[in-house]
Amino acid sequence: MKGTLELHEIVDRYIHKLVALHEVFPYQMTMAAVVAHKSAEKHKKFLDENAEKIEEDEEKTAYKLDSKYFGRSSRLGRRSDRAKTVLDLLPRNFVVSYVSEYDSFLGQLITQILKFKPEIVDSKDKSISLSDLVNLGSVEAARDKIFAKEVESILRSSHADQFCWMEKAFSIPLTKGLNSWPLFIELTERRNLFVHCDGVVSEQYLNVCKRHNVSVGSDTIVGNRLQAEKKYLRQAYEVLYEIGIKLSQVLWRKLSPDDIEKAESSLSHFTYELLIEENYKLAKNLLDFSCCTLKKWGAEGTRLVYVVNRALAYKFSGDHDKCISILDDEDWSACGDNYNLCVAVLREEFDLAKTLMLRIGASGSVSEIDYIEWPCFKDFRSTDQFIDAFTEVFGKAPTTIEQVDNDEFESQSDNNVEEREGEEKSEEVDDSVELEAENKA
Repeated sequence: MKGTLELHEIVDRYIHKLVALHEVFPYQMTMAAVVAHKSAEKHKKFLDENAEKIEEDEEKTAYKLDSKYFGRSSRLGRRSDRAKTVLDLLPRNFVVSYVSEYDSFLGQLITQILKFKPEIVDSKDKSISLSDLVNLGSVEAARDKIFAKEVESILRSSHADQFCWMEKAFSIPLTKGLNSWPLFIELTERRNLFVHCDGVVSEQYLNVCKRHNVSVGSDTIVGNRLQAEKKYLRQAYEVLYEIGIKLSQVLWRKLSPDDIEKAESSLSHFTYELLIEENYKLAKNLLDFSCCTLKKWGAEGTRLVYVVNRALAYKFSGDHDKCISILDDEDWSACGDNYNLCVAVLREEFDLAKTLMLRIGASGSVSEIDYIEWPCFKDFRSTDQFIDAFTEVFGKAPTTIEQVDNDEFESQSDNNVEEREGEEKSEEVDDSVELEAENKA
């Protein structure tokens, strides 16, 4: 009997690494900026103490230095320059790391699919010598070697050609309606420039971008050097997150429709975590995809959970009208109290929500942990209606679950605050570095 297609672990490892890189970036930049600032300060202090200031304006300071101090000043200047250079190199290296993790993910994804459907590999030109077969010891090992060669060949091609191969091999359109496709192509081509050309724009880069309808700036011409600002890094992270999830979901559902519940569970895991982390931009993107692009569902109840999560993603991102529009598109009259409770909360009909909460009770379809964790109840938790209903249903003060809620997410909240503070600190230090770097001989 044929096995099932298991893709969640592959996707989860990929997302885990991608998020890890994304979270550490601001701290790396802050540390590098501090080092650059201190190096510039040390050089300036040396010049102030050992050189004569002969000219100074808002942009630079000129010094007259005795020859015996040239060597020391030169070394301090080079150290300061190196520290500043890291501020340019780090974002570029993160772009390379992001795309490298995607490439690794794609290789694992295709390998797993080929093992599940080995007939996908065209038998033509796929041969193995008898001596190799003997050395490998089994047909399974020989098969894995053929798969490895196929994947290696795919990964050596351009990222656009990789999608062409998948569309042909799996008989499914993958880029149609994918609005982030031009961003993905530009990102992977910029990565190539960083790795091979020190970021200098080439004819090939411009031609590939043009071919895939990538909008590049008027100053992006051959010979100019591209960088990777913080905004660009954020975009790169979001594009690769989106592409990885959508690609795996489409292939999973296409190639193994019997595993749709596993695919749904995997997608639910990632969208839920995005809502918990309040990354509403990515959550909206993936929930729009879930509700508007994916057509088949294991159960209607599962689909409605995605609809609720999509509505709350829009609500908490500030688009209340879109939230209500999403809810209005569904007929909730025949749904259970659990769904209607969520709808009432999102509509801010808190008296009705209290009534439904009491009717559901302590052993109903909405558990205590749901009230604790589900972002749908985020605003409702602070209302008198919720406090009264929770106390009556669970026999304990709602401050208990609020404390659990705070403890559960305190670490994440601190990380979010520190990330924002880190970015602000980095920007402040970057400005200082730029100013102080002019103050050298």
